[in-house]
Amino acid sequence: MIWSRSRRFGGLARSAAVALIAALVAGNYSPVKADSYPDRPVQLVVPAGPGSSTDTIMRSLAQAASPMLGQSIVILNKPGASGTIGVAYVTRSEPDGYTIGGVPSGAITMAPHVAAQSFQQADYRIVAMITQAAGVLCVHPDFPAKNAGEFLAELKNNPDKYTYGSDGVGAFVQFSTARIFQPLGIRQRIIPYTGADQTVTAFLSRTIDIYGGAIASIAQFVAEGKAKCLLLTTARRFATLPDVESLEDVRMAQAQTLLWRAVIAPRDISQDRFEKLRDVLTKAAQSPEFKTMAAKRGEEVWVISAEDAAKYAAGEFVQMEQLARELRLKQN
Repeated sequence: MIWSRSRRFGGLARSAAVALIAALVAGNYSPVKADSYPDRPVQLVVPAGPGSSTDTIMRSLAQAASPMLGQSIVILNKPGASGTIGVAYVTRSEPDGYTIGGVPSGAITMAPHVAAQSFQQADYRIVAMITQAAGVLCVHPDFPAKNAGEFLAELKNNPDKYTYGSDGVGAFVQFSTARIFQPLGIRQRIIPYTGADQTVTAFLSRTIDIYGGAIASIAQFVAEGKAKCLLLTTARRFATLPDVESLEDVRMAQAQTLLWRAVIAPRDISQDRFEKLRDVLTKAAQSPEFKTMAAKRGEEVWVISAEDAAKYAAGEFVQMEQLARELRLKQN
């Protein structure tokens, strides 16, 4: 009798095991808790100071994305070394999706060619492109030029007479202006600052003659008549400053340098978390509130595939590496 009951129990146990295996295969049962990412706030590292253009863009993105993600996205500012300090921080972080970076293009395609870095291209993935914009070159109202052609001619005919501010050594302004000035034989003195805000301050105090940087940082002073902008770093004009000439207007479209911003993650982030972040961030970037904010700052939402983003950044990296060699900025 005991033997018979034991056989029946063994048979029931085997049947239960078979049923459990079948349920697992069918995906109808989970013995452990499913991935609940994110179950705590996500940290968005911004490699620029509070109030900078990149900081403003990324804070707005975080605000739009947090409700979609179901968790807060907290900004951590890590400025310095033309943005590479913040990028290095992200690449050293755990690839768990809880530390990502909101970066300007120069931090990953330009600055690494000027000073040795602790990270490589392969150490991060671009989760999503967020915005694209033009850089702009502006002068004081009494500068002896009324348009882009006269501006470039004045610079060419008066070597080393003028100073212009940049957002750091090896950052966007230095590379974008070199692509314009070098083919024309223009030689002027570049003064590096830590960001656009410091450049604006130096420009308004007439410490420097030319402002170079994001449109958003100078637009207010253009409206007040304290600055006149003469040339964009892009092949086309932008709606924020529609009267400012583009490189196409001076027949130098090939010298275009876009100012773009993207979100990156450590390279070993799992694909499911990568895709979740990408989905949320691209939707947030296309929200009416974010698009309106970006437009007011002279930027356009730029949503492309992850593959196209990686290809574009890699191509720009190679172009900037060659330019750094020509400028003798390239480190061995």
